[in-house]
Amino acid sequence: MAYNLHMYAGVAVWECGDRLTKAEEIMRIHAKRMIQYNHDNGLRNILPLLQLALKLMGSAEDAFMTFCGISEDDFFQQEWHRKGGKTSKLIGHTTRLYLAIMRGDMALAERIYEMGKMYHKGGILFIGSIMRAFLGGLVAFATARYHGDNEKEMIRVAEESISTIKIWAKHSYWNFANKLFLLEAEYWFLNGNEKLARRKFGDSIAAAAKHRFKNEEGLAAQRAAIFHLHYNRKQEASSYLKHAKDCYEQWGATGLVEQIDAAMSEILEGRD
Repeated sequence: MAYNLHMYAGVAVWECGDRLTKAEEIMRIHAKRMIQYNHDNGLRNILPLLQLALKLMGSAEDAFMTFCGISEDDFFQQEWHRKGGKTSKLIGHTTRLYLAIMRGDMALAERIYEMGKMYHKGGILFIGSIMRAFLGGLVAFATARYHGDNEKEMIRVAEESISTIKIWAKHSYWNFANKLFLLEAEYWFLNGNEKLARRKFGDSIAAAAKHRFKNEEGLAAQRAAIFHLHYNRKQEASSYLKHAKDCYEQWGATGLVEQIDAAMSEILEGRD
């Protein structure tokens, strides 16, 4: 039951791009049932995903306080020191990584990625592991672009991510094409090929739109905006941010919409 529950919740929140309000409502019902059934593992697996949905929606509610009576930070402190519970640790780590990337905070995403390495060694392949391959690639490309101390390692991680997603895309083009195109866009961005990077960002946005992944369409548009800002193309960056905002509004991610509004204001204020 716990496995099926977190599989559903993970797909609903960060894979399908369905309305977050719908996913939040269903997860809240299941969280209450886990308490009624005294199913501790099920509750631990679903709460990080419910918390992620709430934060994306811009809610100030702490799902951990609502259902466990402790704060999010206290909950994760308990999880990290608890014996067993690898699945809940994986889910908790991946939700935090996902939120940092969706908010565009790649410095935080890199720290979270490094912290989570111990939880992603071996074990079964589950939805969070699949997302980590994709998210890890995005983090690695962004980190490598700033030529940090671990640039070579980040390039290795990024290229490995592309190879992995490419294999999955052969088996399920619908689910992985847009992810592959976005990683390839970041690859060409890193290597200074503006023409191919621009094309791949466009391919990722188009594939996500065609396959109705509004969340990842918004993410691709947001990353494209960062690409254009890098080359000081502020008008194009603003256009892509507006596209991202439209996607996040349809997704129900009010918290991200507010952040995009702030980013667009900064660009407009700094325009020559």
